[in-house]
Amino acid sequence: MDVRAGTRDDLDAIRAVALQACAEAIGELVPSNIVAAEADRRYPKASLCEHILARQLLLGVDGGDRIEVVCLLDERSDYIELKTALAPLHPSQEVSGADLIEEIRSLGWIGPITSECVLGYLPHERFHESAGFSPGEVEAIVFAGHEVYRRWWWIGAEDGVGR
Repeated sequence: MDVRAGTRDDLDAIRAVALQACAEAIGELVPSNIVAAEADRRYPKASLCEHILARQLLLGVDGGDRIEVVCLLDERSDYIELKTALAPLHPSQEVSGADLIEEIRSLGWIGPITSECVLGYLPHERFHESAGFSPGEVEAIVFAGHEVYRRWWWIGAEDGVGR
């Protein structure tokens, strides 16, 4: 997987991946209208544009420039939070998160990194494991009255804290 910065030209494809990713992760747990609302809440166009302008939206793409991973980087005071969406893949394929973390580290971020995904959504959990994340706490979240569980994932700081 190659990692590159997202651009304005990618917006439609990013939103399509986000909707597909939400459908894969929670589609069997909540009604379809909730899936679309969650995709819009997590990946609103204005937020995507802000992340693109700040150079904080990375895309993992295959050899044909098809988006496999969307990653928004949100810097906090002492860690960075990743918001990731995985394009649904053929069951025999897996996307490794290692290239994405390598790119984030090459941008100068040496502090801790956190991310989350729906508990039990195995492609996303394997993505985090392949990137070197350790599983963290599990919490319940509610989508329009439907309880869903998510797990937080963590990678510790490299040789210092922060950027």
